[in-house]
Amino acid sequence: MSDSVTLYVLQYQLKRNLHPFTREEILQLPTGRSGVYVLWRKTGTEGRNECLYVGESTTCVRRRLLQHHSNAQNDGLHSQLRMFRSIVQFSVEFTEDAEETVSLESELIREWKPKTNLKMNLDKP
Repeated sequence: MSDSVTLYVLQYQLKRNLHPFTREEILQLPTGRSGVYVLWRKTGTEGRNECLYVGESTTCVRRRLLQHHSNAQNDGLHSQLRMFRSIVQFSVEFTEDAEETVSLESELIREWKPKTNLKMNLDKP
């Protein structure tokens, strides 16, 4: 399978495997697993979602999501979570190694251009 097909499949899975952004849902994730995660905000009544944030953890996705849940250090994301927490969802794709994790995060940020990603905004000229 080519890289573009693999990325397409990953994007599809991340858009479909949504969980409410609650502490209880996050605690159901396994500990000590690396991966990428996406925070989504429901928009409209057609079941569409806006990508708020793409992140990665090379050590523990669960711990990183709990950090976002309790207090996002990114001001833009914190503002979105405060206003829309009841309609925010998350999805996760676990990875095998740090290189894959960082690469996937970069690809997803480049593809979806979430407004609250500081990494994306720092790359702008």
